[in-house]
Amino acid sequence: MYVVIMGAGTVGGPLASSLVAAGHEVFVVDRDPARAADLQARLGSVASEGDGTSFEVLTEAGAGRAALFIAVTGSDADNLVGCEMAKGLFNVPRTIAVAHSPENTVVFERSGIDVVVSSADLVLSHIAGALPAHPLLRLMPVLGRSQVVVGLKIPAGGSVVSQPVGDLSLPYGARLILIISSEGRTEVPGGDTILEAEDEIIALVPSESAEALWETLSELR
Repeated sequence: MYVVIMGAGTVGGPLASSLVAAGHEVFVVDRDPARAADLQARLGSVASEGDGTSFEVLTEAGAGRAALFIAVTGSDADNLVGCEMAKGLFNVPRTIAVAHSPENTVVFERSGIDVVVSSADLVLSHIAGALPAHPLLRLMPVLGRSQVVVGLKIPAGGSVVSQPVGDLSLPYGARLILIISSEGRTEVPGGDTILEAEDEIIALVPSESAEALWETLSELR
């Protein structure tokens, strides 16, 4: 999968590294030449200095063939504009953006961004990884608030450990969108993806089915 990331900071840099390690093709744009140069030194020619709200920069980054556009700069305005350009001008099928101000999340959702994550959600996801009780965290309502992005961790003795995603009996409408392994590797899951103990799961699920999804993925043998 080809992914364009706007922003090479504390979120974008590690995300790019994880996606490259998982075998994805990635390109990152950042206005800070030092950040772009650092990624180039570590990952090769996968980053450049540039304004992700510029049509020319996004064209050079290959946004026209991207399957996913992720905006994680420190500016909500830039993240919003970048995603709108990616979807409206380059027909990128899926966009993800970080919103730093909670009041901006509704604006992001109404603009058509597929997944909106608040900066508070990023903190919550780290908390989720540190909690031994494997709770369900409702991270962000989406799609008119009829669905919600949730985060949870698969317990070591979970019944789904070593099972492929395609064999799971998930609640209707539930979709796993990201898996973060215990070693920090990230993967967009497919039907053949094997779940492992301590994997952190980010999923999109109808609001009324969130608890059922948690029960499925957290059930012990």
